[in-house]
Amino acid sequence: MDEIPPISEAEMDNRHSNESDEEYEFRHVELEEEDDKKALDKNSEMVQNMKKLYGDNSAIGENSRKSSGVQDVNIQLEVFRQKWQDELQQKPESSRGGSNDGSNVDKNVKQAVDNENEARAFFVQGMQAEDDGLLNEAIFYYRKALQLVPDIESRLGNVYSRSPRDRARQDSESSVEESDIEEYLLDHLQHLKLKEKALCLPEYDQKMTHISCLPVELIVYILHWVVSSDLDLRSLEMFSLVCHGFYVCAREERVWKKACQKVWGANLGSVKKYNGSWRRMMIERPHLLFDGCYISKVTYVRQGEQGMDSFYRPYHLVEYFRYVRFFPDGQMLMLVSPEEPLQSLTKLRYQNSKVAGILKGGYRLSDFKVTCVLKRVKSEPASNNRYKRQRHVANQNDLDMSYSVEFDVVSNGRRSNAQLVWCSYAVSSVQRSTGTEIINNFELNKRTFPSLIFSRVKSYTSASTEPLM
Repeated sequence: MDEIPPISEAEMDNRHSNESDEEYEFRHVELEEEDDKKALDKNSEMVQNMKKLYGDNSAIGENSRKSSGVQDVNIQLEVFRQKWQDELQQKPESSRGGSNDGSNVDKNVKQAVDNENEARAFFVQGMQAEDDGLLNEAIFYYRKALQLVPDIESRLGNVYSRSPRDRARQDSESSVEESDIEEYLLDHLQHLKLKEKALCLPEYDQKMTHISCLPVELIVYILHWVVSSDLDLRSLEMFSLVCHGFYVCAREERVWKKACQKVWGANLGSVKKYNGSWRRMMIERPHLLFDGCYISKVTYVRQGEQGMDSFYRPYHLVEYFRYVRFFPDGQMLMLVSPEEPLQSLTKLRYQNSKVAGILKGGYRLSDFKVTCVLKRVKSEPASNNRYKRQRHVANQNDLDMSYSVEFDVVSNGRRSNAQLVWCSYAVSSVQRSTGTEIINNFELNKRTFPSLIFSRVKSYTSASTEPLM
């Protein structure tokens, strides 16, 4: 068997140059070590087969040797092309697998973003619930947020993870801005003047004389009757909600000044502290409410009488109400009764009420403290003249009792001046025959002396007896 003729140097250079050019074009194709090894093994196997195929011809001459050398180069190129095609077939598969991996990564990123947004929303809801005092709901939302993203609080940043002091400062700044806007609107409305000659215009055609025909002075005088001596300022505010003209009339400073004088009297003070607005003084300064009654409910358990059976121990549930009503002229009424408010409030409608057990007296308001002195009103039961002399003799030995009470006027939630808190309570007993005075101070606690909450009574201001003076 003849040997394969050697390849000349030119052919070797040509082959090397071609191979180098082709290898340079695919230099950036990255294959794994295992794929490269398999490709090389396949290449060597094909070369061995081609050598066996052309090595059996012993009668090939010198020309055939040259042609066999060319064929060997072609075989090498064919092997390289086959290798190239294999690489091209593997590349789309790898790129396809990469795209799948990329899509999975995109899905994971999107899911993470959605979880963070949802956790952020839950955390913000928890903060709002905590600010509102709803602790159970706040814990529920915080738990939801931490289940989605454990470090959600650190991811939110300084905006949501601020301290309570910073929150209060920001809330106060926002409230100041809102209050500035409200003050601007109020000042703007108060300084508005009526462009029309009439106070208001009728919305529908009227067959009778409309209120718009009345002059402004007469409307203001009617407002004095609306407020009346009972200081029904709520009706005045409701009147201002009707229209622009009524709003301007309801802000008449003369009406509000008389109301302030009625409440504080000699302790009126200066209006400069309230920017010259009597209405603002009435709103911001602590005072009592007169269109209703302050009510408290007392409940306690008392042991009953012991019977013959030692195993049975009776107890009684005692329940009663305490009512306090103030009048603008400095008078007040106080009643302790087991009856419900529906039955007891009618007994406090008038100052000259002579219901059994009612206390009547006066009060003085200083800042937010109310000092009261009361005496029991003696009822006048019907009786025969036959026993009048005997009753008169018996009443001479009665005790003269007076009650001294002090309250603090505070707000109840959003309702200003709607709560009375007990400060002191004392009873002074003077015996008429000897002049001996005995003072008893009660120990105050929330169980037997709870705070009194104001309740508006419509019947107290249903009618006006005299205007505001």
